[in-house]
Amino acid sequence: MKAANLSLLFALALMPAATGNAKTVKYVELGINQSRFRNQECKSKIGPSFGLGFDYYPIKSLGAFIGTELLYQNKKLLVEDKKWPSNLYPDGAMTVYSGDFDINISYLELPLQIGYQMTLRDQISVAIFPGASLLIPMKDHTRAKNLTRRELTPAERGKFNDYDYYRLDETRVSWSQNFNIGIRLTYYRFGFMLSYAKAISFTQNIKSKTIQGKVDSFKASLAFLF
Repeated sequence: MKAANLSLLFALALMPAATGNAKTVKYVELGINQSRFRNQECKSKIGPSFGLGFDYYPIKSLGAFIGTELLYQNKKLLVEDKKWPSNLYPDGAMTVYSGDFDINISYLELPLQIGYQMTLRDQISVAIFPGASLLIPMKDHTRAKNLTRRELTPAERGKFNDYDYYRLDETRVSWSQNFNIGIRLTYYRFGFMLSYAKAISFTQNIKSKTIQGKVDSFKASLAFLF
């Protein structure tokens, strides 16, 4: 239902100006993002971000607008020294694996935001835009690094429970949602954008393991407006 509502709002935001009083601004952006788990220890890594944006100003003379984007986001982070069983059912596992997970997930992100633009001086303006976004996972590139394995002794089998993660029969990373807030400084047709995305829901089922967490991100990008 949330996805359907967001898609409807996305479509409404893309409607052309109905009157001569309105205006639209389109832009291309290219940047980077840095992500991290909020609820567990990890190392942040930098991934690329790029996409197309669209702002709709219902009244040309006012600075209020509705904005949306179609973004590709590659979110990366590293969790270290984790253990998981060799079997889908831990009681039947004969081996315990340990290592690091180099998490690397590519997303299609659909934000919807309401903003206000202020003119600072001739051809220089600043816009602030809070909103929400839906992240649809496209590909899970996560891999295990520094992998080691240890055979469980007969006495440990069925009783060893010192696992950080467990195996899943799910193969797809879950969809997730963010609360976003951003700022854009524009000079003529060039812009510099900063934004922060605070996770509303958990990202889970990473690498078919019970890896889950709320992933927050900072994004910095350059934009060309047209």
